[in-house]
Amino acid sequence: MLAGVRVLDSSRMLPGAVLARSLLALGAEVIKLEDPRGGDPLRAMPPRRGDVGVGFSLFYAGARSVTARLGTEEGNAAVRALLQRTDVWIESFRPGTLAGWGLDPAAQRQLHPRLVTVSLPSFATADADRDAVAHDLNALARTGLLARTGAVDVPKVQLADVTCGLLAGQAVLAALLQRGRTDCGMHVEQPLCSGALPLLAWPWADAAACGRIGATDSLIGGAVPAYAIYRAGDGERLAVGCLEPKFWAGLCTLLELPDAIPDGLRTDARGEAARALVSERFASAPASVWVQRAHAAGLPVDRIVDVPELAAAQGDAAPTRWLGSLFEHVPMRDGSVLAVPSRLLPSFEQPPRGPAPALGEHSRAELAACGLSDAAIDACLPASAQSR
Repeated sequence: MLAGVRVLDSSRMLPGAVLARSLLALGAEVIKLEDPRGGDPLRAMPPRRGDVGVGFSLFYAGARSVTARLGTEEGNAAVRALLQRTDVWIESFRPGTLAGWGLDPAAQRQLHPRLVTVSLPSFATADADRDAVAHDLNALARTGLLARTGAVDVPKVQLADVTCGLLAGQAVLAALLQRGRTDCGMHVEQPLCSGALPLLAWPWADAAACGRIGATDSLIGGAVPAYAIYRAGDGERLAVGCLEPKFWAGLCTLLELPDAIPDGLRTDARGEAARALVSERFASAPASVWVQRAHAAGLPVDRIVDVPELAAAQGDAAPTRWLGSLFEHVPMRDGSVLAVPSRLLPSFEQPPRGPAPALGEHSRAELAACGLSDAAIDACLPASAQSR
């Protein structure tokens, strides 16, 4: 879908990586612009394969890497050369940083009217906290999402980071669509804090309307016995999603608890009594037994599992049985391949064109493609990269 679209990604960390991955998957060519003094910090995050962090290897499989120290004369010259052949430029620096370095995105759009520039700040630059810094955890805390998840410790998934990157991908596609109609680029800003908001819109509307949270606290928040977590006899936890009356009635029939059928959506004493009966019955057998019986009856009951168990599962237990079309075989720099369920758009996605690049691997080739002479390229690149 995006064949022929060139993306220059000078962002760091996860939101930009998710955005780059979504554009790579749709066929765009992504040039990862990195500081020669170590590159994107994602590169260093363990575990590593071939001296590259597995996370970086996943998100940037098939990308190219150019090194340049932004803010230096030679680094800025390299960026300006690359922008001559760039459709989308991604950055995640604090507001005003690039302008202070002599690389103001607005000025670059004047030079290249079809350029789409993408900023990923912590907070919207039009708002009071434009200069504040934040990571995923801060965005979750400030927006209320951390409280909504019920987490008492740091969540083990980056909710705002990932959703921000996905939203930025939508914004880039919209900007490219508009450019196709007007032949003019535009600026796209996708703040990190926006990544939390799609998950909060419904409960926030409830609270704004009547001062309390409605269905996401009660009906689908664990307060009713039909939509809750129970513990089986072997200590494993079961997720019961029997929200519709037909499913709850089916579960009560399976558990031989017909008297609990009218109380699946109650939050009063009768609801708690039904929950206690279901808990007692689930505790009488292992989780695998209940899941097998529930699935045979067409009921939404599943054992709660963690990612390491899923990644190691084989045979009938392997998640490729039910996530098969969403799996991708991602090449690593050491020659190995990781099977990861990362094909988020299976109708359109292309497989990675190769492993993630080494730091600065394509510096000379990319700058030469911009028409620079060898002498000009030597002037643009730090000494450590001139042999590449």
